[in-house]
Amino acid sequence: MHLSERERITLLTMRGYGDNVRSYEAVAALFNNTFPNRLPITKSTVQRTVARFEQTGSVKDRPRAGRPKTASNDDKNIEVLQSFVENPHTSIRKTSQQCDISKSTVQTTLKKYNYHPFKIRLVQELSENDYNKRMEFCEEMMRRFDGDNNFFNWIVFSDEATFELHGSVNRHNCRYWSDENPHWMRDSHTQYPQKLNVWAGILGNTIIGPFFLNENINAERYLHLLQNQILPAIQNVVGVAFNSVWFQQDGAPPHFGINVRRFLNDTFPRKWIGRRGAIEWPPRSPDLNPLDYFFWGHLKNLVFATKPTNLNELRNRILDTVASITPENLQNVRRNFYERLAHCQTVHGRQFEHLLN
Repeated sequence: MHLSERERITLLTMRGYGDNVRSYEAVAALFNNTFPNRLPITKSTVQRTVARFEQTGSVKDRPRAGRPKTASNDDKNIEVLQSFVENPHTSIRKTSQQCDISKSTVQTTLKKYNYHPFKIRLVQELSENDYNKRMEFCEEMMRRFDGDNNFFNWIVFSDEATFELHGSVNRHNCRYWSDENPHWMRDSHTQYPQKLNVWAGILGNTIIGPFFLNENINAERYLHLLQNQILPAIQNVVGVAFNSVWFQQDGAPPHFGINVRRFLNDTFPRKWIGRRGAIEWPPRSPDLNPLDYFFWGHLKNLVFATKPTNLNELRNRILDTVASITPENLQNVRRNFYERLAHCQTVHGRQFEHLLN
């Protein structure tokens, strides 16, 4: 069984170094599980590869021209790579200290063997009871779309977000070093305190809003917003076709107020999506809301390209950025919504965003 140089390095890192050494049989099993799409290796392949490295100090088939590599250099490569195999969340600085080599040497080794730092993706934490609700929602939405391919065009997807004047979430220090994307994820439990509350909706190729709230939203303020700003804006967009419109909201407490639900039942009879709506919105599912998976992130990236100096500037930047969103952008968002419904069903209602390309 011929192994490439990279595969030999991987095998040797799996074998271990110093006090942490696996058996030949355990290495073969780990290698075969890690690379299920190649021909499996045997215990004897591991034994020959290890013996050759110990004898020659190299993983190559034959020496290259020029000055030969020393055994100590390959030893250090193995030691560096093993540190990341055993703990992919470790840092270059820590590895350089542990291996007693410079940070640039660690970086060179990682680059040589195609190890890359993958950023963490924050995903919403789910409970066991959420999976079936997410599946039911996805199945219902796809069933309706199959019956009417314009169904998604008539849904007002809505959400609120808060914008902090001096920054947003910093993920710079979240890394996972590997030679292939591990699709690493971490549950995100909390939302960060912000200073400007914003409501927005997406209806077909049009943005509804944004509307700004000076205070934290509650059921009374949300109802006032629905009656005096959101509903007139929707009517202005669709005109006489208003009866075709569906309204979507998540299960946030302000959305569940009894007067809010009465208003939605009267205004969108049997045509609103949310907690106790005609279609139940699944709890803890921002990955299925276009405002969450596209709109807010798009806004924050552009709005905070440089820090705004005051709330008026922040407000104006939000308005300008919303105005720059094109109908083509929103068409892609709807297309992505259908794909996300399919992904969610594929994983039986569990988190799927860390698996997206």
